[in-house]
Amino acid sequence: MSDTRSIPKEADVVVIGAGIHGTATAYYLTHRNMNVVVCEKGRIAGEQSSRNWGFVRQQGRDPAEIPLMMEANGIWRGLERELNADLEWTVGGNMVVFRTGEERAMFERWMEHAKGAGLDSRIIDRSEVERIVPGTTLGELGAIYTASDGHAEPAKATPALARAAEGRGATFLENCAVFRVLTEGGHVSGVMTEHGEIRAPVVVLATGAWSSKMLSHLGLKFPQVWIKGSVGRTEPVAPISESAVWGGVAFRQRQDGSINFAVRSSDADLMMQTVLHGRHFFGVGKQHMRDFRIRFRRILFDTAMGHFSERALARELTRYRTLDPEPNHAVLAAALTDLKRAIPAVGEAATAKSWAGYIDMTPDLLPVIEAQENPRGLILATGFSGHGFGMGPIVGKLVAQIIAVGQPSLDLSAFRFSRFHDGTDLTAGTAV
Repeated sequence: MSDTRSIPKEADVVVIGAGIHGTATAYYLTHRNMNVVVCEKGRIAGEQSSRNWGFVRQQGRDPAEIPLMMEANGIWRGLERELNADLEWTVGGNMVVFRTGEERAMFERWMEHAKGAGLDSRIIDRSEVERIVPGTTLGELGAIYTASDGHAEPAKATPALARAAEGRGATFLENCAVFRVLTEGGHVSGVMTEHGEIRAPVVVLATGAWSSKMLSHLGLKFPQVWIKGSVGRTEPVAPISESAVWGGVAFRQRQDGSINFAVRSSDADLMMQTVLHGRHFFGVGKQHMRDFRIRFRRILFDTAMGHFSERALARELTRYRTLDPEPNHAVLAAALTDLKRAIPAVGEAATAKSWAGYIDMTPDLLPVIEAQENPRGLILATGFSGHGFGMGPIVGKLVAQIIAVGQPSLDLSAFRFSRFHDGTDLTAGTAV
């Protein structure tokens, strides 16, 4: 990573945020011989890009996301070879085990979208669940299974993309917060970082949980809230299954035998975003009320003013270099109990590690991937709502296309920014 004491004075593109979407964007822009600088307030993949479940799934997606994920799946299959890196990529499928008849019916409806797209998703019975996860107690009501899905190790994927992008000439600046996107005459002209100005006609904003605050100072109202998800990892156990599984508790076994596990429910920490944008989330809140626990945290007060004051935002960005919230240990303890009940072969394995991260959530659980008209030259790639890791490579490729040739190769109209303000129905369309 480059020394921030002598940052570049100019670039073709500045990317704000070195999570998987910003890093993948830089990687694909270097294939087009563009001079790219990536500014990261903390470290590469320090936040949710290294803290997620690692599922790379086409299954259960909003219909608008299915074409992107099918393309992404193809990229992931060759990415280890392309990057010359171990990503722990495993094509073991993705399975959601039904817990209720209502859940089964929901996925049976979603199967119409899968069939229309040519996905290999299928409804399976208890015997096939047992074949995929031998010895499990799950599956009395069956499951949905997509054999072509996979999973990878988040802590490895984004750094590997960054190394490859650097090898092709991109510059990564860690501990280099961007305080302001600069504009002249309605067009992006660069960024002001904590270490000085970088001139550029294009800026990609891939700042995850911080996007709403960053955009507010450009006059763009982006409804977003922070949701905290906790993840645990067991000690290594004997091989169980290569499939990623969700059946109340979600889990995937890593190549060293350890199992990452989590539950769908999350802590909704009350913050200024909740106050400013809460009305936009009535729909998703009603749909997923049982999945959220409201919590009061000190960060509510520490990050209250960043929406209104650039000086306050600058303090927040440098104070919270890496958002590293305490995991919900009670939830993880219950999840481990559920895991052992579902997979008796886990035995007495204990939790070896646990962590948490803040997910940036939009009202319809869909991201924004779009070039803005005001200011021109600003590209948004944010709001992935907890399922953006698998989309990382294709999002980077599409953003690079938008910048280099003016349009993406896939339809991104469902991910336009204006949907939050033009009366579009923001009902979440994902199955999970």
